[in-house]
Amino acid sequence: MREVARMVKVYRKSATEVSHAIRKGDVTIDLVGIGNMGLPVAVAFAKEGAQVVGVRTNQALVDQINRGESPLIGEPKIPELLTEMVKAGKFRATTDGTAAAKDSDVIILLVPLLVNAIGQEDYSIIQRAAEVAGKGLEKGDLVITSTTMPPGATEWVVKPVLEAASGLVAGKDFGLAHSPERLMVGRVVRNLYKFPKIVGGIDQASTEAAAGVYGVFGDVVQTSTLLAAELVKVAEGTFRDVNIGYANFLAKLCEPLGVDAWEVIAAANEDTNEHCMIHRPSAGVGGHCIPIYPWFLINKAKEVGINPTFLRQARHINDSMPLHTVDLVIRCLNSKKKSVKGSTISLLGISFRADVKETRFAPSLRILEQLREYNPKAILACDPFFSKKELTDFGFTAASFDEALNADCVVLLASHSAFQKAKDKLIAIEDRLIDTTNLLPHSKWKVGRIPIDHLT
Repeated sequence: MREVARMVKVYRKSATEVSHAIRKGDVTIDLVGIGNMGLPVAVAFAKEGAQVVGVRTNQALVDQINRGESPLIGEPKIPELLTEMVKAGKFRATTDGTAAAKDSDVIILLVPLLVNAIGQEDYSIIQRAAEVAGKGLEKGDLVITSTTMPPGATEWVVKPVLEAASGLVAGKDFGLAHSPERLMVGRVVRNLYKFPKIVGGIDQASTEAAAGVYGVFGDVVQTSTLLAAELVKVAEGTFRDVNIGYANFLAKLCEPLGVDAWEVIAAANEDTNEHCMIHRPSAGVGGHCIPIYPWFLINKAKEVGINPTFLRQARHINDSMPLHTVDLVIRCLNSKKKSVKGSTISLLGISFRADVKETRFAPSLRILEQLREYNPKAILACDPFFSKKELTDFGFTAASFDEALNADCVVLLASHSAFQKAKDKLIAIEDRLIDTTNLLPHSKWKVGRIPIDHLT
């Protein structure tokens, strides 16, 4: 692999100039954190013309990526695009973050922000990444944080580390901006080009340069401040959490009323997107985004003296849904003159949503934990994205689809495409199926509707 050459310093250049230089191949981008989000973004930048160096600490994964082999599962277009960009010499991976920064004109930090269950932040990974990159930072470079963080973290947490490691001053010697990744696992490339990119910098020159970097993907919205840009993704995620919380509230309300919550929501949303957009109820909110971002705003609200009870309540409702799903299992089994104790329960799909391999904050794991307290005979799991060993390691008994359907009660948690193709088999067992996804609109048991003769 040939070494990439630094050719254009982007700080203080116009957005048009930066985009043009990227498309000509005159800009090298160092993308720190080539994981589920970072790797697709890195190869997309390479596709648009940039020379790209991706940084990851795992040598085995770096070697795999440099062979043109994608470690990601269920991410459309990435396997082919990665192979193409590696062969073309447009993309390479490394574990040497300082060397990658020295070779680059733009440094994008897209590493995980560790948080606990109530959103208390651990900045150690991004601080370490900033320190390593900062040692290779030079005048005229642009640093962009893309990790979703509490508002203010780029300036108050990352900036001091960069300046200490480089001996340079942000807003004078190098540019500093934030551009939130508005992406979803399984749809990264699609979303990268579909949604306008948000950029905001420590000064206008940083904002302008960042707009040029992301302008190669399409529309860019420039915010007036760095803080405003950081708030955008957090505000989006929190809106979705609150909206889902309302949908789950409706689901719980509709069940004892004998009403189908999904019917109510569909009718309310029908041709009324201008003033009504109620989200879908579920067995709980999972993934690495929505369960966490509200806590950033809750914590920030407390700092500035704003009461965050409204956001806490939505979090409470959404966190209650796995237990509510267990209650539905109990009701369903009772309708068959059975109890959880001694019964076999199966979960279809342990991912937090359909067609992805991701279990962070997944409702399935909390349902597993809570069902165990009732001493069932077995808790089976079937998920085409996970191996038998992976399912066993989580604590499930791995099962085939047909084996899972033979359980005393079946819970559909993620409507993977493979399950959608087998709807006839699911319909055949709907009297003992809990549908949390509305894959079967007329199912007897689902979040948001239970049989009228079992309301009490």
